[in-house]
Amino acid sequence: MRKYELTYIAKPDLDASALAALIERVNGFVTSEGGAVVETSQWGLRQLSYPIRKYREGYYVFSVIELAAHSLARIEQRLRLTEDIIRYLLVRADEHNGTGAGVANVMAGTQVEAPDKGETHAAQPADDLEEAAPAAA
Repeated sequence: MRKYELTYIAKPDLDASALAALIERVNGFVTSEGGAVVETSQWGLRQLSYPIRKYREGYYVFSVIELAAHSLARIEQRLRLTEDIIRYLLVRADEHNGTGAGVANVMAGTQVEAPDKGETHAAQPADDLEEAAPAAA
């Protein structure tokens, strides 16, 4: 089984008990497919960058799960059909650093180091690009 990171956004109009029930239901999706939930953390109610299904905010939930590759399609289908989830992202955990925080770093807006050169993935300013490229004669 491989490690995956599952991040989903729940509707903002859920109360605490409904949100807890939703998290248990999603964890049940994983265990029913023979997987395991390693950890689950709630990031709380956050404002969205743009409206999704007319919602401007939502509850973020992040889980690290272990799952067989053939079960991914069924998990994604069940997530897509769950009405209380307005968006989800299921990705394979980063094997290079072993921390399982790839999506967490992206969602938090931190820079991630490249595994081969130790450089960070950051956009270069336009001035640096012009100096680096030789002028065509």
